[in-house]
Amino acid sequence: MMMLKSKSAAILGILVLPAVSAGCATTIAQSGAGNEVAVSSAAMPSSVKPYPLIEQTLRCIAETHVLSGKTFVVGSFADSTGKINSVAQGATGAFVPQGGSAAYITDAIAKAGGRVVSTYFGAPARAIPAHYAINGIFNSLDFGDPFVADVRVAGVGPTANFGWAQLSLSIQLDVADSRLNRQMSMIQRPVRYSQAGIGMGRDLSGTLVTGNVAFQNQERLQLEALNGPIALGVADVLMKEFPASGARCRRIVAELFPKS
Repeated sequence: MMMLKSKSAAILGILVLPAVSAGCATTIAQSGAGNEVAVSSAAMPSSVKPYPLIEQTLRCIAETHVLSGKTFVVGSFADSTGKINSVAQGATGAFVPQGGSAAYITDAIAKAGGRVVSTYFGAPARAIPAHYAINGIFNSLDFGDPFVADVRVAGVGPTANFGWAQLSLSIQLDVADSRLNRQMSMIQRPVRYSQAGIGMGRDLSGTLVTGNVAFQNQERLQLEALNGPIALGVADVLMKEFPASGARCRRIVAELFPKS
């Protein structure tokens, strides 16, 4: 997995995410009642703190055994942001990883106790009966106006650069053979970037001396900004599809979802 680094200039050079189109497979019965699709939303804080809570939730779902014998088809993660990056250091044309984020879905389902048929590298040579198809889509990547300050007195003074991006993704749980949608979760994730330093431009004994020393702080966009939100969306659709797990485990990540 490649990691994008932001450029030292004003706007953050940030990431992007791909979305999942699940492959084909046969299916069996489904859990849950009713025909309405409940679409929930959550805004992830710009902090790594909640991630242990998401891991704990997946382990809690596994302990309920609601996914025992359940098979999920996972394809590549789709990128619908339409945002291209060709200027940031290490950029290869897109802000978010193309397709490979489906691995986070596979990891989350496995931790929750389910079985996964991966179609990222193509359809399996032998058809395997599956109950569900689970897909992911990076819906939007919006950049906020950066704040830049350069305050120097007599040629010496502090410099600062702050910016952010807002990423949204959706996780969709469908019946594998009919593609009938069962559950949907929308996740938002702010990603923050900051840079602070000191600049100098002075004439020292007839010699012009200029320079700038700066320190940058940007979250690891392709891990922290993607892995947790995708896993949270997977946990959300699983807990809605299997209410027994929701009743026991949703309290762990309740703070990450808006109060209804």
